[in-house]
Amino acid sequence: MKILIKGIGSIGKRHLTNLIHLGYHNIVLISSKSEFESIINQLPVYTSVEQACRYHSFTHGLICSPTAVHHTDLVAFVNAGIKKIYLEKPVSHQNSNFDFVKPFISDGGQIFVGYDLHFDSGMIKVHELITKGIIGKVLSANAFVGQYLPDWRPFEDHRKGMSASIEKGGGVMLDLVHEFDYLCRFFGEPGKVASFYQHNKSLEIETEDVADVLIKFSSGVTATIHLDYHQPKLIRNCVFTGTYGTIIWDLAEKKVSCINSLKEVIDYDFSQFDRNDRFVSIIKAFMDGDQDNRLTDFNQGLISLKLVLAAKKSNDSNLVVNFMDLK
Repeated sequence: MKILIKGIGSIGKRHLTNLIHLGYHNIVLISSKSEFESIINQLPVYTSVEQACRYHSFTHGLICSPTAVHHTDLVAFVNAGIKKIYLEKPVSHQNSNFDFVKPFISDGGQIFVGYDLHFDSGMIKVHELITKGIIGKVLSANAFVGQYLPDWRPFEDHRKGMSASIEKGGGVMLDLVHEFDYLCRFFGEPGKVASFYQHNKSLEIETEDVADVLIKFSSGVTATIHLDYHQPKLIRNCVFTGTYGTIIWDLAEKKVSCINSLKEVIDYDFSQFDRNDRFVSIIKAFMDGDQDNRLTDFNQGLISLKLVLAAKKSNDSNLVVNFMDLK
């Protein structure tokens, strides 16, 4: 196996470190930087996919670049003949033309999108409880995420980062696309979408910093998503209401609570679970093969992107958007 990684920012370095700890050392990097940490100095570094491919052939590729160049990088990886590709989420920042992906996949190529939250112990438990029908038929879900943007990456100016830039694919909805993704994983294809978002001046950024989204899934389940860059302390949870009870998933506190119709509460504690564990698990699954159903294929990853774009279209047009119209 020979691995190509494009982009060695925070997520690229995380994947690189985890790959090395898993025993993979045949790794080549692509970066425009001129100075690197010691772990990177030991590896070949090139400035483009084309340059790297002059000297190497790759079995696996990881795209960890900014969202706005995901499409361009994916084209380059496919053209380079890399048959197994890991693409960081989201797939893109706009409704790009991905027709080139179909023949690539038909010819045996694989693209997985980096929704590592599927490997979180809390999400696995929630999926298990819902699948087993513990709370009966799920009627609705209400997701809430908020964290003060300057606290996300305290060693960089949040006003100059990807989150602050429309051109780079920032904004609270694309940044927190995990919520759109896991609701689709639980409840299937979206039907209708309505949304309002805000752009406030206090953070000095050009992207939306507050968003409220209402989704009706084709299955009949309704869901709300609140996202913001302003909470002083991280809040991240989701409440699932069923005909026989309720599930409360608190990602920030690493616990799941299940309340049945008799008001009995069962708590599941995942406080010993380290956040990096899910990144190790998803990269291990990607390298090992395609048998792990927690991996997100390209078409599934495209749905969450289009759901965000539908939410933005709803706000901009002041209309309820039919998701099927975007397919």
